[in-house]
Amino acid sequence: MFDIDIPILAKSIKEFSHEGIILIAPDYAVANICNDKWKTHNFLLKNNINTPKSFISLQEAIDQIQMGVIDFPLIIKPRWGMGSIGIYEVKNQHELKNLYNYLQRQILATYIKYESQEELSKSIIIQEKISGQEYGLDIINDLKNNYVTTLIKKKIAMRAGETDHAIVEEHPNLSKIGSVLGKKLKHISILDVDCFLAMDNSIYILEMNCRFGGHYPFAHLAGANIPLAIVNWLQGSKPDEKLFNVRFGTEGIKDIIPTIIQT
Repeated sequence: MFDIDIPILAKSIKEFSHEGIILIAPDYAVANICNDKWKTHNFLLKNNINTPKSFISLQEAIDQIQMGVIDFPLIIKPRWGMGSIGIYEVKNQHELKNLYNYLQRQILATYIKYESQEELSKSIIIQEKISGQEYGLDIINDLKNNYVTTLIKKKIAMRAGETDHAIVEEHPNLSKIGSVLGKKLKHISILDVDCFLAMDNSIYILEMNCRFGGHYPFAHLAGANIPLAIVNWLQGSKPDEKLFNVRFGTEGIKDIIPTIIQT
């Protein structure tokens, strides 16, 4: 499921249902929170979950810099972005202003312009940069919005927004955050979450996606099987607990194998 498709599908759950099709998609309100990084930020603040200081006004960000509330480096990215499109680190006010203007033009030149049309003048989010170790969480709820478990991956290498190398870990504090998010958001199936464990061991949530993400395969490699659990739920049966169990310490890397297509 592609990010820009999720809100459209979420709006159409009843139409699919009338045709006898069960759509594994979130409620529209949930999809809207996750697809809009500003709404994600506000949802996290409302629920007392750490998230980077964020702004959708260039002038407000500059004012906060001058007041010493935030400092460089900062991250700027599309408010409705995906796949690492248009993410930039800025190290001073000159870069901030120039890259902000450039990113506005870049948004209009890509497919993310469609969602950005909602508030084009506020289509860029400016965030403080969090230093630390990045993790990926798969937060699992059943199809009745009940929290089940959190699968945790320590990210080692990334490429174009995708996790290429990761280790499946046990981390009680991250599991606790996963439980809180699953119970507060009340999504169904799987929630893909990116977060940082900062130098002071504080946990900061960056983004949430109502879909299978690029780091899920590492949990599957370690023994989890969430697609089969979803099938079980659809059939009205309780999934075997082993479908949610993983072998901690499993390390994986996505491989690219050259293939001959013509000789």
